[in-house]
Amino acid sequence: MSDAAGEGTAKKHESDETETRQARRWPWVVGGVIVLALGIAVLWVMTRPEERAAKPPPPPPLARSAIAEPAETLTIRQTGFVRPEATLTVAAEIGGRIADVGSDFEVGNFIEEGALLIRLETTRIEADIASAEAAVAQSEAALAEARIERDRQEELEEKDFAAEAVLQQAIVAVATAEADLTAARATLTQAREQLEDATITAPFAALVTEESAAEGALVQAGASLGTLVSAEAAEIELGLTPPDLRVLGEAERAIGGRVILRDPAVPDAVLATGEVVRVDGDIAPETRTVGLIVRVATPFEDGEDRARPLRVDELVALELPVDVEDRGVLAVPPEAVKGRGTLWTIEEGRLARRQVTVLQRAEDRVLIGGAELAAGTRVMLSDLPGAVDGQEVRIEREGAAGDGS
Repeated sequence: MSDAAGEGTAKKHESDETETRQARRWPWVVGGVIVLALGIAVLWVMTRPEERAAKPPPPPPLARSAIAEPAETLTIRQTGFVRPEATLTVAAEIGGRIADVGSDFEVGNFIEEGALLIRLETTRIEADIASAEAAVAQSEAALAEARIERDRQEELEEKDFAAEAVLQQAIVAVATAEADLTAARATLTQAREQLEDATITAPFAALVTEESAAEGALVQAGASLGTLVSAEAAEIELGLTPPDLRVLGEAERAIGGRVILRDPAVPDAVLATGEVVRVDGDIAPETRTVGLIVRVATPFEDGEDRARPLRVDELVALELPVDVEDRGVLAVPPEAVKGRGTLWTIEEGRLARRQVTVLQRAEDRVLIGGAELAAGTRVMLSDLPGAVDGQEVRIEREGAAGDGS
C-alpha cells in the first residue's frame, strides 16, 4: 500500500509542476496575441483604400524635344583633285640647235596665246628654202619651154610637116616638166614648213609647269622641252555617293550648280567657285560613285574673292548646295537620331519609335528623308533608358530643330 501511495503522490506533484509551467506561459501567449493584433490593426490602417487612393503615382519622365522642320538646302561635300582642262608637252617638230628661249618660258610663269617659247637656228633651213625656190624657177622655165615645143610640133603635125613620134616626145616632155615642177614646189613647201616649225609658240594661254630648254642646246625632233597647262580652266571630279543621289534624284539635276572650293587645311578659306558642266559617263570602280565634272575658270590666277590661286593636282574640298525645298527633306538636331536611323516621336505625350533614312549628318543638324516623317512632328532629344512604344513622357520645354532644345 505504501508503494501505491507514494506513486500517487509523485504523479500529483508532477501535475502541479505542469500546471505551474502552463500558468507561467500564459502571459507570454497573451502578450504575443496582443502584439499581433496591434500589427494587423496598423497594417489595416495603412492599406485602407482611401489611403491608397490619396497617394499619387510617380510622374512620367521628363524629355527634351524639338520639332522636325523642312530643310531648304542640303550641301553635298566631297573632295577632288585639280586637273588642268588641257595639258601640252612642248616639243620641236624638227631637230636643231636652240637659238632663242622665250623670256616668259619659265616654270611658274603665265604666258599668253602666241607667246614665243623656243626658236631654233634657221640658217640651214633658209638655205634650203632658197635652193627650193631656185629649183621651182628652173622647173617653171623648163615647163614653159616644153609647152612651146609641144605646141610647135602640133602645128607641124597638122600640116604634115612633122612625124607623129616627134609630137609624142614633145607631149611627154611637157608631162615630165610638170612633174618636176610639182616636186620642186613640194620641196619648197616642206622647207617653208620647217622654217615655221623652227619657232614654237604657245597655242593657248597657259601656265608653265615644266621647262628644260637652253640656248645653244641641240635638240632632237619630238624631245620634250617643257609642259604647259591651260590657264583658262581646270576640271575637278566630284563623286556622288548613293545618299547624294537619293537627294538629287538623278545626277544630271546637278548640271549648272555652283560649287565652292575650299582648302581642307583651312576650311574657312574659299579658293574658287566652279560650275557643274557634265556628268561622267562611267561609275568609279573602287568607290562606286558617279562623277560630276566641275569647271573652274582661270584657276591659277589671283582674285579678290580667292584666298590664293589653285595648284595643279592639289586636293580641294568641294561644296555643292542643293535645293531640297520640294523634296520633303527634314532637319532634326543630331541628338534626335539614335544609332543609324532610329528616332522617337512624341505624340500626345507618348513615345513612338520611327525608322528614318539619314541623308546627311552635320554638327548642328541631321537631314532625313521626309517620306517617313511629317514636318512639324515633335521628336525626342533625351536618351531614356529602356524607352518603349507608348511610354508616357513629359516635355521638358519647347524647342525647334537645330536649337538643341
